[in-house]
Amino acid sequence: MKKLILIFATAIVWLSAYAQRERQLQEVTVVASRTTNNAEGYTTNLRGMDIAKGKPAVDVLGFLPNISRENGNFKINGLAASEIYVDGVKLSDLSELNNIPGEMIDKVQVKYLAGADQNASLSGGTIMITLRRPPEGGYYGSISANADWYRSCGFGNEGISGMINYRYKGLSVYDNLYAGATKVKDNSEQTMTGDNLHTFLTESSKSHSFDFRNRLSLTQQFNSGAQLGGSYLVSLYRPHPSSVSDNESLTSSVSSRKNIVLQEGTLRFSQPLSSRGSQMELTADYLNRHSRNNSSYFLDSEKTAALDETDNLNLWKFKADFSYPHSRTLIWKFGASAQFISSDYTPTDIVENDRFETSDIPTKTSGFTPIVYASAQGRVWKFKYSAGVNWQLNRISYEDCSVGNKSTNTQWSINPTVQVMMPFGSKMNHALMLSYKRTLSDIPYTAISSVINWSDTYNYTVGNPDLKAQSADIVMAGLSLLRNKINLTALYAYSHDRIYWQTFQSKETPDVFYAKPVNINGQGVWGFGAEWMEAPTKWWRFKLSGRIEITPENTTLDGIHYNKTRFKEYFYFNNNFRFGHGWGGMLNVNFEPTYRTLDRTYHAVYNVNGQIYKTFLGDNLQVALDFTPLGNRRKLDRQAGANKVSYKYTTPYSMSDSRLHGTSPEVRRWM
Repeated sequence: MKKLILIFATAIVWLSAYAQRERQLQEVTVVASRTTNNAEGYTTNLRGMDIAKGKPAVDVLGFLPNISRENGNFKINGLAASEIYVDGVKLSDLSELNNIPGEMIDKVQVKYLAGADQNASLSGGTIMITLRRPPEGGYYGSISANADWYRSCGFGNEGISGMINYRYKGLSVYDNLYAGATKVKDNSEQTMTGDNLHTFLTESSKSHSFDFRNRLSLTQQFNSGAQLGGSYLVSLYRPHPSSVSDNESLTSSVSSRKNIVLQEGTLRFSQPLSSRGSQMELTADYLNRHSRNNSSYFLDSEKTAALDETDNLNLWKFKADFSYPHSRTLIWKFGASAQFISSDYTPTDIVENDRFETSDIPTKTSGFTPIVYASAQGRVWKFKYSAGVNWQLNRISYEDCSVGNKSTNTQWSINPTVQVMMPFGSKMNHALMLSYKRTLSDIPYTAISSVINWSDTYNYTVGNPDLKAQSADIVMAGLSLLRNKINLTALYAYSHDRIYWQTFQSKETPDVFYAKPVNINGQGVWGFGAEWMEAPTKWWRFKLSGRIEITPENTTLDGIHYNKTRFKEYFYFNNNFRFGHGWGGMLNVNFEPTYRTLDRTYHAVYNVNGQIYKTFLGDNLQVALDFTPLGNRRKLDRQAGANKVSYKYTTPYSMSDSRLHGTSPEVRRWM
């Protein structure tokens, strides 16, 4: 529970070159409210707000209504955010948000649920960030450098990043660059007990890597109102993770070298079709992820197994959207999209061993997902509504290239989405919201793959090619009071053919366990949330929020029937401070009590983290210190038949646990 992490030497140099015309246009506008509610969610104007000062965009979002950040991922009303956009470009790497200063955000649009125009597998909502537009012939940007210090391994996560937004006549240029090195070291303990099994071991895991990422976006605005834009992202990631486990009689270890290259391209064209506001938008996306991994496995320092493997993933997506304003109170939207995915996995240089299972099956996977949708948005009396429906087909093929066996799974579904919002009160400063959505999930490619991933020398994961896609029905209700100062949310979701990563014991090696995805009975969950946002003084703004999920279980795993009602709770207290003479900061407290779900128990975690910053040279230079004085990391118990496996971190809580690295360390280990 002891914690001392100081992230210092963070120098953020704002390279602001605003034209004099832009300085004259920075007027003070008095508005009734910065937040405007609609049927799908809300839009907030952040220009000049205190919560956007002195922090990157990733920290700003946590201060907005109905948004929380849990284990490094964003949630909207308790559902994981499906997509996050910056100026219309979808982010595949959310760490880009660390490079965008909050002061550069103009507005944020939040949609509570994914719309009918999106893939039916997306249930959670969308966050759309719009940056401030530079003046004609002007630009703004930032350069930042940072280094973290950890008690366990000293300095790590050194990096330098830069971001620039430039405008010349109708051309806008956006570039987001990062280069750095990462070093992490963790210590942990595992206990395995059961019939004829009593194993205690200590584990030390560490990783160092080189990271490089650059996104370049160009947008051309034509006099006709048409707009052509393109974005290209290249990302290089070269981690070298290793793990050493010691028990009373054996030392085992696994060491890997990975080389991951990600390329992503987006091309968008929009064209007004009439003077009434009809519009067409065409989008083409391409993504390629190529990775190579070389792993070696050791027993008492002797190399006993090895594997060299390559994985190549390609995705193409084409989409056409049309909008037609029928009247001032009704807008029609319709369109279609098609997504193609192909993946090849090739293992080579295999050295097998009875103790370590390795992936020795070359596979090919492909998927085809067409979607057709139509929706309407409008207003009837005080009611604002958005209603739509889409038809979606999921076709996935999996081939075992070693024997030539090929299987195909095809599912289709009609998925409606309905959202209604009604403002009320003498000043219309309250609102009621009601939403319904049906989802059809894609089968995750990692969930059907034969690839074996060892998280340490006693635990690994493997896919299941016989999985069915999961579907769900979601109903959400909300109440907003006093222009979003108080927000109450209730949610009910029922899933069908739920995919659950069950824990199994290895038959060959009793003290080795693995997780494999299986379909289980449908399950319902209730969720209730409340938050209070207030600014008691000019220098202090806070957000106090909590949520509880109630899950009645009725599932049998490994002959054990789970029929308890489970409770999962979250509590957050975010504070933003802004003092005089360029001083400011924030202090956040998160607490998640112990909860149970089927065969697992997640013990309580909490952390207190904050930031202090000081600006100089007319706010063009900023020095910041991030700190985490207190935190408790995850302890997890799993049941595999009659056996119990407990895992506990012994390294103090680190700031990297709460950063955006995609999936939390606990999820990566046990999924």
